[in-house]
Amino acid sequence: MSNLDFNGRVAIVTGAGRGMGRSHAIMLASRGARMVVNDLPGANGARSPAEDVVDEINAAGGTAIASLTSVVDQAPQLIQDAIDAFGQLDIVVNNAGVMSSETLAEATAENWHKVFDIHYRGTVEVCRHAWPHLVKSGSGRIVSTSSSGMLGNAGLTSYGSAKGATFSLMRSLAIEGQDYGITCHTILPSAKTRITDTIDDPAIAATLARYFQPDHVSALVTWLVHQDTHINNEAWQVSGGRAGRMVMAAYPTVRVTDSTPENWAANADKLMADGDLVAMATTAEMFGDELADADPAIRHAMDSGSGGLALKPTTGNEG
Repeated sequence: MSNLDFNGRVAIVTGAGRGMGRSHAIMLASRGARMVVNDLPGANGARSPAEDVVDEINAAGGTAIASLTSVVDQAPQLIQDAIDAFGQLDIVVNNAGVMSSETLAEATAENWHKVFDIHYRGTVEVCRHAWPHLVKSGSGRIVSTSSSGMLGNAGLTSYGSAKGATFSLMRSLAIEGQDYGITCHTILPSAKTRITDTIDDPAIAATLARYFQPDHVSALVTWLVHQDTHINNEAWQVSGGRAGRMVMAAYPTVRVTDSTPENWAANADKLMADGDLVAMATTAEMFGDELADADPAIRHAMDSGSGGLALKPTTGNEG
């Protein structure tokens, strides 16, 4: 199999000064992508780690610049840095983030929203400002970083909420972008980084060091953002040389003849019983399944082939 060549396409990787972001940037550059390496400036005037990654890429014969901007409130400048340097933008990898282990009760509002904003608002802002250029590219690619934290973990309310929101954002953007040749994916990675280095169990630390190098994640990301990869709208669990698609799924529904609280109490065991899972990839699939379950005759009238529903915008309270 021939190497994937990016032929000078332009890619932004956020939070690319260390860890997985650094690995993504270096791997993309090694295959011919021109890189915008994003991270914050160094503290107290110190050199940013993004600048070190740029030096490493350029010394290896690649092409890279640094953009020392905040994804939260400087996304327009980040995108402009790419356009000023290279005249185009084809790929965005949203990786920037921080970790907090405070519970909702313990965290101040400022700290809670800071974590959420870096992970989620930063992803939204970078995508929003990059979008016109990805449309112009004709084969724009976005990969955003979610986490198993979205599934729930004590002390990760802000982090997990942001990662769940990122998952949902990519699902919708993938549908919005398909007519423009844009594909969007979410990754839920595990790798040895500064975050996992805080784990104090020596057996876990040793396993991470041996098997969970960031390059394993970068290999999947590099494939996903290549111009010849046309798979779209998937979430990927990836770590240590293994990867698999992750979906939302539903157990079989329970129907009652009379919808009362008492009837649902009487059917609690049925509601909590396991059964065959059905994947729900889009809003259209889930809503269509609900409609058809209520009225089988309606299925022929539904056309969800585009993956989207023609829902009219509303204002006011939802009921």
